[in-house]
Amino acid sequence: MCADRAGGKGLLYVVATPIGNLRDITLRALEVLKEADLILCEDTRTTRKLLTYYQISGKRLRSFYKDNEAQRVPEVLEALRRGWKVALVSEAGTPGISDPGALLVREVRKAAFAVVPVPGPSALTTFLSVSGQDLSGGFMFLGFPPARKTERKKLLQQLRDYPYPMVFFVPPHRLRTFLREALEILGDRSVVLGHELTKMHEEVRSFSLREAAEYFETTAPKGEYILLLEGRSNEPDLSMAEILAAIEDLRRKGYPLKEAVKEMARRYGLSTKELYALALRRKRD
Repeated sequence: MCADRAGGKGLLYVVATPIGNLRDITLRALEVLKEADLILCEDTRTTRKLLTYYQISGKRLRSFYKDNEAQRVPEVLEALRRGWKVALVSEAGTPGISDPGALLVREVRKAAFAVVPVPGPSALTTFLSVSGQDLSGGFMFLGFPPARKTERKKLLQQLRDYPYPMVFFVPPHRLRTFLREALEILGDRSVVLGHELTKMHEEVRSFSLREAAEYFETTAPKGEYILLLEGRSNEPDLSMAEILAAIEDLRRKGYPLKEAVKEMARRYGLSTKELYALALRRKRD
């Protein structure tokens, strides 16, 4: 255990660490980890691997994850009162984005200790930088979709008319289901999918939602996924004649006219009432 530093003021460093490639770490982050009296780790095994790679030894590591964050806070505050330098790291990337840390930061700041960010890798910004999407108008980051089906569908319903790109982290065991539900509720739209970023099998691909859902029906999802869904466009991709033809195509597949109109109106942000009137006129003609 490190000796007390009663004469100094404790600091909490929030340190970004690699999301895959161990060389993706800043010089400053390495300096902070070398000097830290205590390192809080979402996964001590992952952090120990990083420290070993950079020949940093003799560090006091403590597990710090979602289910024990609250009980760790008093321990961290006591370390800060002793004047310790405490470093918080997640399993990968920047803590506090979709990882624990927000409660600790609030309590440390409330206790009048400084919280110092040490910037670096982030799965979110890494992915967005190679998405090929114009994000100058904004985007929404939604983290992991809810685990429960009813909550996921409710969220997607709320996002149906959202006009900006939407970014999700999706675990492999829920990817197929999420893509099917997004297609059903949001309609077909473009999606960019990132897989295993900075790792050996890194891949970034562009699909339509329908193509992505079909692709993963025959390909087993493995590893880490992050995806960007296109926001709803105010302008339909098809002309009105093409939309009416698409309604007829749905009818041939067994859709009642009202349901076919409702689907196309939802998909292209059109008035159901007006589109139904046009479809009836086309049917009469």
